[in-house]
Amino acid sequence: MSDLDLRLLRYFVGLAETRSFTDAARQLHVAQPTLSQGIDRLEKIVGTRLVDRGLRGSTRSVALTEAGQVLLPAATDILQRVERAVTAARNTAREAPLAVGFGSSTPRDLTSHLLGTGDRLGITVSLQHVPWGEEIDRLQSGVLDLCFLQVPLDFADAQLRAVALRQVRRVAVFSREHALAGRAQVSLAELDAEPIVDAASDRDYWIVNPRPSRRAPRTVGPPARTVEEMMAFVTAGRGMAITSLTVAHAHGGAELSFVPIADLDDVALIIVGNAHDERPGVCALLAAMEAA
Repeated sequence: MSDLDLRLLRYFVGLAETRSFTDAARQLHVAQPTLSQGIDRLEKIVGTRLVDRGLRGSTRSVALTEAGQVLLPAATDILQRVERAVTAARNTAREAPLAVGFGSSTPRDLTSHLLGTGDRLGITVSLQHVPWGEEIDRLQSGVLDLCFLQVPLDFADAQLRAVALRQVRRVAVFSREHALAGRAQVSLAELDAEPIVDAASDRDYWIVNPRPSRRAPRTVGPPARTVEEMMAFVTAGRGMAITSLTVAHAHGGAELSFVPIADLDDVALIIVGNAHDERPGVCALLAAMEAA
């Protein structure tokens, strides 16, 4: 039982709530194989099947086994108790530094502005670099108090309080030798035949699946877990990628070409906190970032 961690329970509860591996992975902001592997591991720890394997990975509704139905209310209760305990502990240490997560593609002017805002409000801010795909899990587990994210424009999560900061264009990135490198812009249709570096987090969004043409993207792997891994694959000519303009600003160089995609929605830059977190410092920082 020592191998049981809260992430596995979150995976299970998310799957039980959505009854879909695809929807649960999207809601949890993890790759579908990661979710599937987590459910497998939980089942090994429990010692019995929790999900009907006949429906796994299909577009049909996922069914819980009898054991899964027994585990669900207990798992939900455990996660709620942990959230309440973390909140209570936070409230006893209101003067402690606030941990704010950021990623490799978070614009540095935003982190600088946040630090300056904290100084102005008398709030100590501690910045923590967070691996791609782990942001929300670290936030909900209490490791972080706030976190910068890049998300779809229609992003919504009832468990989070989100403050929109700006919209950023999505771009295609090619190696400098690629035929489309240096173009003023490209269309999604022009990218249909291009091999694209697979993504380990928010996969469908970043590889644009499905495409308007209904063609499935031709992915090359292994899935990139970080911006740095993605850029390394592209530089080596293994495939192109779709990313945001903030990555171009942070990781641009002579080896890469970033080309705007004419018919693709922007990505939203946001800062988020837990919806139930009412600490004055957290609320003040979010309000100040929203006002700016």
